[in-house]
Amino acid sequence: MNADADPRGGDIDRLLAGTRPDARREDPDVHREDAPREYLLRFAIDRFLVDVDAYAARLGKTRGDLLPPPHVSYMTGIAAERAQALLDGVPLTDEEPAQAKEREGFRLALLLPRLTFLRATRLNPATQKPYKDADIAARTGITRQTVWNIFNGERKPRHDMVGTLETFFHAPLGFCFRSEGEALTEHLRRMVNEDLPKLATKVALKRLGADSLALRSNGEVDVLRDILPALDTLALQERARRATPETRDE
Repeated sequence: MNADADPRGGDIDRLLAGTRPDARREDPDVHREDAPREYLLRFAIDRFLVDVDAYAARLGKTRGDLLPPPHVSYMTGIAAERAQALLDGVPLTDEEPAQAKEREGFRLALLLPRLTFLRATRLNPATQKPYKDADIAARTGITRQTVWNIFNGERKPRHDMVGTLETFFHAPLGFCFRSEGEALTEHLRRMVNEDLPKLATKVALKRLGADSLALRSNGEVDVLRDILPALDTLALQERARRATPETRDE
């Protein structure tokens, strides 16, 4: 991640451009391009939640099973109670301002709390305690003094340093700069477009008595979403076949 990269680490704006509601259909005086960012993010979150609910029904689970607040908090940096409230539909607040100067200050205000969150939640597996400055320095190439200065708010790190720390703590790039709306939207996008199609496919294959496949690339996930209905049909047919008297006699 270089110093000129988008510090949010994701393409939230492109995502929102693809999920904008047709506001003119609801209100001819409202244009999509004029909709507040909070509104667009809330719309994107709600749309992804519809997909999560559909996968939950397919898997015989609930939304809470797929989106437990502690895990959502871990993945987004949002407090668990607030994450639950956002999943329940409360309005978004404190989203990134439109003005460039205010936007930079907004992102910087998020940085130290998010870094502190990462350090508190991504523990050293050898000690089950937060990493020490020396450990972080040794594994990132950032000097120990710089690490101390960053985590104590004495130094504004370059964007590439922030990316290095996010990688070290196994957090998505952009974790430290995303607003709560952006963070939750990105987490749900990844679940709906990657994690849940893989999980649903593995469950469907298991019902058919097939071994689970190693599913990794996004290209594979696109195919999985297309074949899931066919796998469901095959699973129903196999269940019916096993239930017939002839099959039981065999």
